[in-house]
Order: sequence, then structure tokens, then C-alpha cells
Amino acid sequence: MKMSCFFFATVLAASAADFQKDIQPILEKNCYECHSEKTGKRKGGFVFDELETFKLDIADNDVAQIRPGNPDGSHFLEVIVNASHEKHMPPKGQLSSGDIRKLTDWIKEGALLPGIKPAVASASTPSTPKKALPPIMSWTNLEGKTIRAGFVRLEGSNVVLRMPANGQEVAYPISKLNLESQKQAQDAGSP
Repeated sequence: MKMSCFFFATVLAASAADFQKDIQPILEKNCYECHSEKTGKRKGGFVFDELETFKLDIADNDVAQIRPGNPDGSHFLEVIVNASHEKHMPPKGQLSSGDIRKLTDWIKEGALLPGIKPAVASASTPSTPKKALPPIMSWTNLEGKTIRAGFVRLEGSNVVLRMPANGQEVAYPISKLNLESQKQAQDAGSP
């Protein structure tokens, strides 16, 4: 059984969209001007040319911009596909249907980045709340999307939140939260 699972995973990975060949050129052509380390611009807190940073936007939770296997639940794709979206990207134009298909396929296939494991909570020394907090709090990201979740702890540059629906813990970059939610995270994690 283990051998067939390994084989299946290998075949799946071999058929997946290739980030460097298929996705990176689309991002470089259409997104790097405003979202890259090269230009020094991180509009909306997003950067696509530094993969360790980019991976923080890829997770299977309600606050991630890219939800592996779920293009319909990926805000990243929504703002690209929907030309009437208030934050449509790129701001001056529309990607070709071929580029949109490649991005959609890449997300469907797991939004894999070369040599990067999916983002997981870091093992750095976490801070846990020392005071009584409400079990559920509102958290708003830089895009203005608000979710309700419980504060668990600060962990490196992330705030770990507990989703009320399933109890899942999700690490989210503090830098992707609006200023009010960043302060809320810092206050919740302080003794």
C-alpha cells in the first residue's frame, strides 16, 4: 500500500503545473512591478519573487490568498479573473485566458513552489497568551477581509489563530493584517 501511495504522489507531482516554467513567467510579466523584492514594492503586503515569503500566502484556510486544490476559494485568483472586482489585478489589463488557465491548474494541483514545503507553524519559541481573551475575535487583513477566530499564540512573525468551525490552528503572517489587527495580535500575545 505504501508503495502505491508513493507512486501515485510521484505521478501527481510529475503532471503538476511547473511553477518555474508555467507560473513564474506570468507573475514576473504581470505582477513583479508592484509585488517583488527586486522592485522593493510589497503592495498589499504581497511579494511573489521571494518564495519563502510567497509560501506564507498559500495554505488551506480562510485567510490564505491561495488555497491549494481550491481555485474557487482562492482570493488571489478571484481578483485576477473578475475584471469588475474592486481590487482587480493586474490593475491595467486582463491576463490571457491561457495564463488564467495555467494559474487555475497550478492552484488545483496544490500550488506547489520549487524546493519549498507548504507553510507550517514554525518551531520557534512561541508566545502564549498570559491574560484572559475573548474566545473569538475579529481579524482583518490588508485586503479588508475579516474573519472571526480565536487567538492561540504568537509564533515568530505569525499569529496562530484557531478556526471556530473546526478548531484547526492556522499560522498567519502578522504583516498581512491591518494595523488594528496587528496591534490586537501583539496585545494578545503580551503578558
